Amino acid sequence: MKDIKIGVVSTYPEMSELITRAANEMGLDLEVREGILEEGVSIAYQFEHEGVDVIISRGVTGKKIKKALSLPVVLIEITSFDILQALYIAKGIGRKIAFLGHMTQDFSSEFKTITNILDIQVDCYPYTNIYEMDEQMAIILKSDIEVVVSTGLCVYEMAKRSGVNAVLVQSGNDAINGSIRHALELVQSIRQDQERSKRYKAVLASTNDGVLIMDEHKRIVFMNNAAESLLEMDARTVVGRHLNNIRESVVLGLLCNGDKNNAEVFKEVGRKQFWINSMPIFLENKARGTVTIFQGADRIQVLEQNLRRQLFKKGLFAKHTFEDLIGNSNQLLQTIARAKKYSNVNATVLIYGESGTGKELFAQSIHNASARRDGPFVAVNCAALPENLLESELFGYEEGAFTGAKKGGKTGLFEMAHGGTIFLDEIGEMTLPVQARLLRVLQEREIMRLGSDRVIPVDVRIISATNYELSLAVKGGTFRSDLFHRLEVLNLDIPPLRKRKDDIEQLAEFLVEQFSYEEKKQVSPLTTMAIEKLKKYDWPGNVRELQNVIQKYILLMEGNQSAEELIIQLINEKIKKTYAAPSGDENNITIKIGKMEDMERDILEYLLSTGASIKEISQITGTHRTTLWRKLKDIDETVFR
Repeated sequence: MKDIKIGVVSTYPEMSELITRAANEMGLDLEVREGILEEGVSIAYQFEHEGVDVIISRGVTGKKIKKALSLPVVLIEITSFDILQALYIAKGIGRKIAFLGHMTQDFSSEFKTITNILDIQVDCYPYTNIYEMDEQMAIILKSDIEVVVSTGLCVYEMAKRSGVNAVLVQSGNDAINGSIRHALELVQSIRQDQERSKRYKAVLASTNDGVLIMDEHKRIVFMNNAAESLLEMDARTVVGRHLNNIRESVVLGLLCNGDKNNAEVFKEVGRKQFWINSMPIFLENKARGTVTIFQGADRIQVLEQNLRRQLFKKGLFAKHTFEDLIGNSNQLLQTIARAKKYSNVNATVLIYGESGTGKELFAQSIHNASARRDGPFVAVNCAALPENLLESELFGYEEGAFTGAKKGGKTGLFEMAHGGTIFLDEIGEMTLPVQARLLRVLQEREIMRLGSDRVIPVDVRIISATNYELSLAVKGGTFRSDLFHRLEVLNLDIPPLRKRKDDIEQLAEFLVEQFSYEEKKQVSPLTTMAIEKLKKYDWPGNVRELQNVIQKYILLMEGNQSAEELIIQLINEKIKKTYAAPSGDENNITIKIGKMEDMERDILEYLLSTGASIKEISQITGTHRTTLWRKLKDIDETVFR
């Protein structure tokens, strides 16, 4: 408090003594000077020039100072006890007493009680301004009043000069001490407000967003440094000017945003694209102006790229969209159309598809087309982790939850996916205890870390995937029926590649281009015959298997080599590995039990892939060549050498 400078304009010597004594007791260094009315105002101006924080005075003098200066002024209040003391003194001087005081400030509700206690009759002369005060004083001087009591020193001196006894209502210790405390609190409050204002201005000045503030009269009152930089202009050219007097088109373009308050819009202003958000400023439920926050579109793009880069580093980023799905077959297009509809809702999705069909690609595409696209995308393979590890990864754990638990605990994948999507691949491999915890997430939208009793709400969309019918697992008792029905609110069947062979050509050409770029190796495009060879094969490994074949094709292809021959070779290798017996004995193969013609086809394809001739196959199988030729006519031409 020592750094607070207080100036006191005292109106009489006794007041100066009281204030000086009170200040010493409080350990304050006050500057006290005496003066009334205009002289007091002059002293106050001197204090203002000297840099005082607050001025203390009283009566009419204090009111004049308060009206003249912008500094805070504390008026010493007149208490009922002060009036009682003055009337008691007047009682000892004469019987006919007049009290001249301000109508609202000096005549309290206790005034009548005071006169009853003192057992005196007092004539009251109230005034509301200095002119009425002079008129009332003139009336008193013409009467037979013996003593005048007043709160104003000027009245006291006027009565004395006219030969009338007068008593001045002096401020007591309580009023003096109260005024000093009030002055200190007032300065501290003002300084706190100023500090807050400085902080707010510092924040507005340092933010990278441009900020323009316009008051309720459409006058620009603030423009920060970022706004100057973005608009390439000096704030002094626009601050303080009315909107109608601004000729700078770029400023008008930002501020004249129609009635779109609270709306975020992208708008071209001048030659730049801006993101603009205008919001009304409300003080005590009244509109007091508008704040416009804006940023260059290029800056928004940089921030978005940085965010995506950070999410990508954490593995919380979905990089694929529906545009990445290659093919024009009816089966694929129908599947994409259904998936796009699923993007518009928040319900759980269960994706069915054989291995290699692109289930995660569809999950990422659904996420990126949904309202959650700006949130995280977390993918986890349920088959890749043992039960205890999968549980701790999904739900997290507290420090000390189990032996080897990380210090400080760990955030689970569900918490990390908050506001976004979690993709649970191979959901059918999840154990029953983990299934029970997952069911709670779906029902309650909350999780509980291992070793904790604290419930954490999560907003996550769940997309799961499986490569076999979960209904069979439900019947077998390895998958919960209630969880199955929760997961399969929406289901999506991804067609295998063998059922959309019309897409193979487009896929193969895309993969040739992709792997050629990655391997920095130029090869000739696949010929029509090579494409036909690819279409004849059933691709049990689906698109992933096709990727492997094309990548190997790029690596092995030589300049003078036939594309058809290399494709035949690679497919034959696939067929041979597909049917090879675990024992490694070439005389034994593994085939899937099915229709007789399908099993015959598998056997013949394997024999042809080994390089056996028609004659040798006829001898091995005991089948006449003519019959063998007939059986082979529908088999893929790629198996012939």
